[in-house]
Amino acid sequence: MLEVMSKFAPVALVALTALALATPTFAVCNCDSDRTAPSEEITPKFDFEHNATGDWFGFRNMLHDYGIDITGGYTTEPAGNPTGGLDQGETYLDNFGFSFLFDFNKIFGLSETTFLVTISQRTGRSLSADFIGNAISVQQIFGGGETFRLVQMRIEQKFLDDWLQLSYGRITTTADFMSSQFYCQFVNNGICGQPTAPFFNMPNGITAYPAATWGAVAQINSTKEIYEKFGVYDGDPNHGDDRHGANFNFGDNGALFLVEIGYKSQNGLLGMPCRYSVGGYHHTGDFPDVAKDSSSNNLFISGRPGRLHSGQDGFYLVFEQMLLRNPRRPDTGLNAFTTFVLSPDEDKSPMPYFFNGGLIYEGLLPARPSDKTSLGFYSTIFSEDLGSAERAARLASQTSETDIELNHQVQLNNWLYFRPNIQYVIKPNGLTTIPNALVLGLEIGLTF
Repeated sequence: MLEVMSKFAPVALVALTALALATPTFAVCNCDSDRTAPSEEITPKFDFEHNATGDWFGFRNMLHDYGIDITGGYTTEPAGNPTGGLDQGETYLDNFGFSFLFDFNKIFGLSETTFLVTISQRTGRSLSADFIGNAISVQQIFGGGETFRLVQMRIEQKFLDDWLQLSYGRITTTADFMSSQFYCQFVNNGICGQPTAPFFNMPNGITAYPAATWGAVAQINSTKEIYEKFGVYDGDPNHGDDRHGANFNFGDNGALFLVEIGYKSQNGLLGMPCRYSVGGYHHTGDFPDVAKDSSSNNLFISGRPGRLHSGQDGFYLVFEQMLLRNPRRPDTGLNAFTTFVLSPDEDKSPMPYFFNGGLIYEGLLPARPSDKTSLGFYSTIFSEDLGSAERAARLASQTSETDIELNHQVQLNNWLYFRPNIQYVIKPNGLTTIPNALVLGLEIGLTF
């Protein structure tokens, strides 16, 4: 069945678009308000103020009225390291992202139901891999394959006045768990996107953009401020050949389960907006030892693969808190966040401890009220089991890697920004044998 889906998914996507255009007043729908054409007084969904390509001569807003939103963006992050690292150099890389959102209420009369399809195209080279030699990329849009990729095919439904929300299909794990609205005010991948340690501790066992896998998430909103979230995902998303994200088969290395409980309020600590969440995960698959082979010998000496352990666990905390409001724009000001991830089994977790945090000030400069100034860091501690085995093999021992980033986002208009940034990588790849690296970069973001 999944093979059939993989063959006909593109056809189905085209068919949905055609059906939406051909049936603007689908008979199942009983809500006339959803079919009313927009009057001149209603603000259009798409325009040149918010999108570089505008409304496509009205066609884009017509699609929106029929239940189809097409959006896209472009991001590039050229950077170089004038000092430090394995060598000095510079790299260029970019990402095109496109999304197609189908409102099934407008198309089929299915209330509170949407279908999201996202696509990515990446090109370029990694400064970390080519010149610095550190573990976590200083450019967050590198990874997932520098090629065209189908990312998500995600259905979302809401029930009981939003008390219950379900998401399922081909979905991305860290779009739902371990996330923060402030992460991508930074350029390095130790902050932007998600905490990175779980990807080292569960190799090929968890997904982040631009990768996705089969999964389902249920969120219960117990109150207006408290939620509980439960997720299950295919634990082997990169099995076989999935270079373009179109291998719809299931893997053979278990499943990944996650739970998160959160509190979100506009009047939290200090009477200001906040979000606090705590979560955990359990993977039922097998993962290699970081230090010993199948015969319990040092794998750095024997050269053999690590012995396999059954299962992997981890826990995390994510805190967000506004600290200061701008007097004339109380929805903006100084915000802070911090994240802590623990994977306690150091025999199978190369990164058992991970921290990041940051400060983001929107409107720091009165003359530039929409600009954002950000200071953040990540620090990851490598396994002591790993370090001991490396020392026993007379190799350089990995201890910890830290990156400090300062950037300023110049918001030129609603659809274009520039983000010059400076980073300092301390002990790249956890090694004192690689000089600390200074990174100078520029991120440019454009919304189509």
